[in-house]
Amino acid sequence: MPQDYRRRCLAKIHIAKKELGLSDEEYRALIDSTIAGRTSAADLDEAELRHLLDRLQALGWRPRLPRSGDRPLPATVWKARGLWLRLHQLGAVRDPRWTALARFAKRMTGIADLRQLNGQQATIVIEALKGWLERTENRSR
Repeated sequence: MPQDYRRRCLAKIHIAKKELGLSDEEYRALIDSTIAGRTSAADLDEAELRHLLDRLQALGWRPRLPRSGDRPLPATVWKARGLWLRLHQLGAVRDPRWTALARFAKRMTGIADLRQLNGQQATIVIEALKGWLERTENRSR
């Protein structure tokens, strides 16, 4: 197994542990329940690491979108992000992360990567968010 792949898997697992708010005891119990007899991710082989990552995702963890330094995010994506964060402030959205917005956009357009939305698709997402925001604000009045 390439060391680079193993390092990336271990890093993702530890990020997931932190983002899910697992204590060390809960984390080790999770590993043991996923791969019997193991309590440390460092002891897992490639298939077991992948299985543990799948289990963490089943518990609600989502990896972040990879960043692209060569292509900045379009203004429409930032507009959608602003609306998403406003909905989070009002309590309509539980998860303020980029990945949650990307999942919402995928449900609306079929495109998971926000950077790949064309103008029409971005407009669909923005208009849906604006409508949601308007309904949320009307309910709170």
